Amino acid sequence: MPILDKNDSAKVQEYEDFIKNSPYSNAMQDMSWAKVKNNWINEYVYLEENDKISAAMSVLGIKAIDDKMFLYAPRGPVCDFYDIETTKKLIDEAKPLFEKYNAFLLRMDPCVQNDQDLVKKYRDQGFTFRSDGEDIHSFSNPRYEIMLTVEGKSEEDLMAGFSSMTRRHIRTAIKAGVSTRWSRSQEDLDTFYSLTEIMANRHGITYRPKEYFERLLAAFPQIEICTCEYEGEPIASMIAFPYKDTLWYIYGATQTMRGKISPGYICIWDLIQRAKKLNLKKFNMGGVYSLSVDDGLYFFKYGFCKADEPCLWIGDLDVVIDDDAYSKFINRNKK
Repeated sequence: MPILDKNDSAKVQEYEDFIKNSPYSNAMQDMSWAKVKNNWINEYVYLEENDKISAAMSVLGIKAIDDKMFLYAPRGPVCDFYDIETTKKLIDEAKPLFEKYNAFLLRMDPCVQNDQDLVKKYRDQGFTFRSDGEDIHSFSNPRYEIMLTVEGKSEEDLMAGFSSMTRRHIRTAIKAGVSTRWSRSQEDLDTFYSLTEIMANRHGITYRPKEYFERLLAAFPQIEICTCEYEGEPIASMIAFPYKDTLWYIYGATQTMRGKISPGYICIWDLIQRAKKLNLKKFNMGGVYSLSVDDGLYFFKYGFCKADEPCLWIGDLDVVIDDDAYSKFINRNKK
């Protein structure tokens, strides 16, 4: 029975409160995430103890293989993942969704540090667990995430932990008079999107439609846009998402260098300062696929977060429902 009745306002409120207050939750398990991913179906599974929600899993779904649905609990489940019996009970409660949506897979990828002993325990229970040894690009989210602890550190402490090149880029921008502002205005969203288009065309990469970012801001009123300007021209724009004890850098776009000014550095520094002002514990710079300094994205993020070890998450727990469709799904991008 514990698949959430979305017409039961009291139970929906209890579910939302549980997700927001659980030490195991993540922004992607928040019910508002479904408002952003509006082309996916959404369902919510939970367990109860003494008539109160004790574990939960927000499930999104989209047709992916042979008209069958991929069910995904992004960064779920919301429970102690070391409590395998609780995870199994949540999966059991989700089973009516398998038939309802003609699903071939239910995937979970919790923010749990890599632990191959735990992986083995799940595999011993008959689960497919994609972890070490898999193609690093084949996971639903990057396994590596770069985070910086800001709690208990002054701005001077934080700056001292950056690489010398990162400090130099920040100070050059400050000396040149680069200004920053924070807002949720349509004007600044338009600026962000314009910079995104410019950057994507420069690098030959795809990007999301503007409506996606409009839904993102509408779903989460705490999200803000940081815009950096030099001589009256926007040179960088980043979207920051405070959730629980962490400020997440989730999207960003920059111009090319303006003389000696590298736009991304001053904007990230402003995000870190924002995390401090909000009394948060961590600043999350997002995922990377490589820990090599030859990888430009990692090199940039490492310059800010070298004082902290990168997180390596445990991987994807896959509940396989249809073996043939699952095999096609896993091998779909292989040549």
